[in-house]
Amino acid sequence: MWPSVFGPVADEHQWRTGFWEQHRGRADFRLITAEGGDSLLGFAWGCTGERGQWWADMVHAAIEADADDWVGGHFEVVELAVGPEHRGSGLGGALFDALLADLEHDRALLQTDVDPDGAGHRLYRRRGWTVLGELSPGKVIMGTRLAA
Repeated sequence: MWPSVFGPVADEHQWRTGFWEQHRGRADFRLITAEGGDSLLGFAWGCTGERGQWWADMVHAAIEADADDWVGGHFEVVELAVGPEHRGSGLGGALFDALLADLEHDRALLQTDVDPDGAGHRLYRRRGWTVLGELSPGKVIMGTRLAA
């Protein structure tokens, strides 16, 4: 399913031993999946983000003014993906809500496209997330306070 959502992985072994294993081994790792028959329809995963981690430190530098209030001990939404044939069905929202349900964290962060009309951006805004800053050209950081 990964290639249909994000494109092909150049080196699957590196992806599995690097990106995936790195996140899977972090504190409070969660993986939510939606399956239909023998098919994966969508997934979401996240974990606790801490200062000293690559992405968290990039976010800290990008949002500057409120960085210490947001970064470190936050829940990090790493990926949310829905297969092309299931987009617009509410599956993404259901996966997202399940991922964030009953967390003990008081805040959460994610990265998404800068386009406010993009599907992800709209989904997050409808749930109270706000843009905290620009991470890189075309990408913004969004955050929300959670009811811990």
